[in-house]
Order: sequence, then C-alpha cells, then structure tokens
Amino acid sequence: MIALPIAAAAAVLGWGWWQTRTHVDVHVAINDVALKTPSRRGGALESGTLVLRDERGQALAHAGVTGPKHLLEFNDAAAGDCGCFERQAPSDAAARAQWQACYAGRARWQAGWAGKAVSASVTSGRCQIDQVPVNARRYEDWWLWWVPPLSHVGGSACGYYAFELYVDSAACAAVNPGP
Repeated sequence: MIALPIAAAAAVLGWGWWQTRTHVDVHVAINDVALKTPSRRGGALESGTLVLRDERGQALAHAGVTGPKHLLEFNDAAAGDCGCFERQAPSDAAARAQWQACYAGRARWQAGWAGKAVSASVTSGRCQIDQVPVNARRYEDWWLWWVPPLSHVGGSACGYYAFELYVDSAACAAVNPGP
C-alpha cells in the first residue's frame, strides 16, 4: 500500500529531473568593459554577433545582439524564430500556442549543446575577439517543478544556464573579470 505513493513520488520527481536534462534555457550576458563608468564594471555589448564553441573550437550556436535593449537572439535554424510569436502571445491564443511549441523546440536544441560551451567568438563593429572564456553556471529546480506557484508559470521544468563573457570592445580583447 505504501509502495504506490512512493512510486508516484519517484515518477513525478524523475520526470522533472529528466525534463531539466532534455530542455534547457540559456541566458548569455556579454559584458563590455569599454563601457565602464565610475559606478559599474562595464555595460552590455551594444551590438554584434556571438558564436559559442566547444573545447575543440567547433561552433555550437550563433547569436546576434540587436535592438535598443541589446537582446541576444539565437539565429541557428534549429533555434527557431520564437520572437515573432512572443510579441503576439499576450493577446493571441494561437500565437501563444505557437510560441510555446517554438520555445519547447529551442529548449531541446539548447540542451544538446549548452553543457559543452567553453569559449566564444564575439564580433562587434570592426572588432573580432576569439577565445573569449565562457563563465557558465547551471541552475536546476527539477525537484520543485510540480509545486503550482513555482512551476515556471504554468510551464514544464527546464534546466537553466547563465553564461557570462567579458570583452573590451575598445581594445578588441577578451577580459578576465577577476574575483
């Protein structure tokens, strides 16, 4: 009799664990120390392109920094263009469903390479900076996915990677951020 609740709990937690291994959201911050002010260490890279690479230097993903908020958009075909659906999703149920399907596909694609990213190439203006170290952190909350208020606002569990890169666009160089 007690085996059934234990098996159900194991299945629920096991599904969450599996989901965070096969669905990943990647956030990339490209910090430009050339934009340093007395009150901050630098600013977000204002425009450019990014190629994330594995330890052998093979390209894993391509992205561009665009718009007034300096947003990073993955532009590999496998990533899908979720932005067109995202802008309409708040007011259109069909667009919301398309965005959810697009996001799920992109999350599966990112799960295939996110754990392998160790360096990047960054291009900004006339500046090409290779072998920029990727400071990666992985976050997981797979054990909480089933708690209604914490379940990613109605979505499934996913793993999360935060990548930080530091460049100096004025010197066209990678920067070690220090402690």
